[in-house]
Amino acid sequence: MVNQDFLEKVEPYDKWRSLVFSICFLHSCVQERRKFGALGFCIAYEFNNADLEASMLFIDKHMTSCQATNSAYSWNAIQYMVGEVQYGGRITDNLDRELFSAYCTIWLTDSVFQQNYCFN
Repeated sequence: MVNQDFLEKVEPYDKWRSLVFSICFLHSCVQERRKFGALGFCIAYEFNNADLEASMLFIDKHMTSCQATNSAYSWNAIQYMVGEVQYGGRITDNLDRELFSAYCTIWLTDSVFQQNYCFN
């Protein structure tokens, strides 16, 4: 799904690549937690690649519109769309929603653009 053409899709490329990595990292953590059943999430959810693709499409459109209008990225909008709409639309348990909100708050922020940002 992610290839060289995809990584060069949105300018500025370095910021786009950082956000693609963040979304992919988030998706891989979600998929990994599913393997642990009730220890991973309180309720089993059917997260799939469509959630990942929809999230990246939103970020693509958001970054492109911000670049065109020379405005700052709205991290609240990105966190809401990914955490509450794309993935969060499947989440029904409050504890699972709180966990996913924490993931989005940590990994979908301006800090991911820093050179030594640590995801753990």
